[in-house]
Amino acid sequence: MPAVDLTSRPSAGPVPATYLGLLAREWEATMPPVLIRSRFLGLLYVLHARADEIGHVRPRNGVDVVQDLARGACLSTEDAVRYLAAAMAAGVVVRQSPDVYALRPAAVPDWRAAVDHITATQERTTP
Repeated sequence: MPAVDLTSRPSAGPVPATYLGLLAREWEATMPPVLIRSRFLGLLYVLHARADEIGHVRPRNGVDVVQDLARGACLSTEDAVRYLAAAMAAGVVVRQSPDVYALRPAAVPDWRAAVDHITATQERTTP
């Protein structure tokens, strides 16, 4: 079996490793249920999986980064945009440029800000 170069694989590196550790061990346990039920948590795992060794998430294979994340998390593009904005409000993701996002292993994410953003941007349906 050939050796694997961990530094050239997506999600291998110090920032993604720290992010995944926080996500799996601490953040998920403190995350409000509404974020977990809304697939927000799934998007955070996909962000980790798509990040390079310094924690940047860039377009792959000529596909828009948001569309790629939406496909990976089984979300509509609109929901992916909403959840990315919620992750930025929580402080766990920042936007470096129009097509690059970066993981931010924050010590204390503001999950309430993420919930507020998601509930404020939900489609309102009238019966």
